[in-house]
Amino acid sequence: MEQLLRAELHTKTLRAFGRSGAGCISEGCAYDTDTGPVFVKVNRRTQARQMFEGEMASLEALHSTGLVRVPKPMKVIDLPGGGAAFVMEYLKMKSLSSQASQLGDQIADLHLYNQKLREKSKARENTVGCGAEGPESQGVTKFGFSTVTCCGFIPQRLQPAPSFAFYSLAGLNGP
Repeated sequence: MEQLLRAELHTKTLRAFGRSGAGCISEGCAYDTDTGPVFVKVNRRTQARQMFEGEMASLEALHSTGLVRVPKPMKVIDLPGGGAAFVMEYLKMKSLSSQASQLGDQIADLHLYNQKLREKSKARENTVGCGAEGPESQGVTKFGFSTVTCCGFIPQRLQPAPSFAFYSLAGLNGP
């Protein structure tokens, strides 16, 4: 595993630190590398790549807003013999009790983020001389997510739809 990580991360330094841990689904470990600390989640099941790619896309979407601090995703790596590893920025975890209110505000801001983007885009449309912006800065007009994400190992194929009612049709069902 360490040889694979060194090659994939283009690093000579790879030193585990802290405690490795395991949840119900994946194991994780923090490493020092030439470019700084990373956190690596490992899962040896066949669905691991899809699960980690969905998590990576989700973290990229959250990170792109700049509203709440999440680990910057780096790479999903296939493991020899099956499964995958997900490499992301290492964030030192601590108690949230002193920052719970701030986190709540940030999550509320996430819920308003798309609405604000759409309002800003509409205002630009009505301004003479302002060119069109990229799709990311215009906001989305549909509910859902273009990448398959997972609830545990259960794939959630919630393709963009015009109404949030699609959630009741899709539900949290397996493939």
